[in-house]
Amino acid sequence: MAQNFRLATFNCENLFDRPKIFAGTAVATNKLLAYLKQLHAELRKPVFDKSKISALLKKLKGYATLNEVRSKYTSKSVRGPNDWLGWIEVTRGKNPEMAVKNTARVIADVDADVICLMEVENRITLQRFHDQLLVKEFLEPTNKRGYKYIHLIDGNDDRGIDVAVLSRLPVVWLRSNIEDTTTYQNRTVRTFSRDCLEVRLKLPASNELHLLINHLKSKRPSDGDPLSNERRKGQASRLAEFVARHNLQNELLAVTGDLNDTPDSAALAPLLSKPGLNNVNLELPADQRGTYSTGNQQLDYLMVSDALKAGLKKVFIERRGVYSKKWPIYDTVTSKKTAASDHSAVVADFQL
Repeated sequence: MAQNFRLATFNCENLFDRPKIFAGTAVATNKLLAYLKQLHAELRKPVFDKSKISALLKKLKGYATLNEVRSKYTSKSVRGPNDWLGWIEVTRGKNPEMAVKNTARVIADVDADVICLMEVENRITLQRFHDQLLVKEFLEPTNKRGYKYIHLIDGNDDRGIDVAVLSRLPVVWLRSNIEDTTTYQNRTVRTFSRDCLEVRLKLPASNELHLLINHLKSKRPSDGDPLSNERRKGQASRLAEFVARHNLQNELLAVTGDLNDTPDSAALAPLLSKPGLNNVNLELPADQRGTYSTGNQQLDYLMVSDALKAGLKKVFIERRGVYSKKWPIYDTVTSKKTAASDHSAVVADFQL
């Protein structure tokens, strides 16, 4: 019996929890930041002014707390920082911005069985986004299913820019490659700027789909590598080695994600020239293959094995979440600030 499923990739750009301090007006935010700065200064003084610390914490209630690991600052045995161990924690809240709602709108409209995501802060943030926004406001009202399998492993980016997967298909195996190393400019470094997350999914008719989810190095300058082409080429070469472990004629495999370069780039050549691996965007007319910003460049990819391509039925780019005057957009996308992302989602339908 034929099985149908939809696979997508989407750099959602802004799926982060924001400190509640930044949720108000600029005046209110600056006032709270000033209190935070004062509190930090008080906690560094040789002798605590405990009444002042308490007063500042009261002003910051709901926005910041003290995480006290050893003794309370109010304890009689605590005179200052030498007797106390702790730090300030800012309170984070769900992001109510229209941009995040538009991110949910894109994911709901794509309605993929499996969607690979880039630029997600952490798994808890993704779970909260799924449960409290995506499902309640977008999927349930349109009788669409949520995602039972939600996976993210913290990657190598210290800003918390991670890759993730939302799947309605069972996840039977996954592996992170954050420890993988390579030589870059005579130094040993982690190969992947974020991660190459490998996920194996169970398809209805007993076979499995293997995903390699990526977000390669951006074109921001690196020392001696102005556009980071050398670093990105090293990552693409390593991905090509991962792909070589598989029989592309028989195995269902997809390399997905934001590869941060165009199909004609030298940096991506080791991967994109791999025999048996196919860029599904090439199924579209040349002027419709772009995924970034205005759609002039393709940076986002679904690269599928020959075995998976044999079941490819349809490819489309979901652009309505990107602020653009070139393509139709959601009426809730009124500026770059309210855009779901500056990347479009790549979507492919298969029948196997």
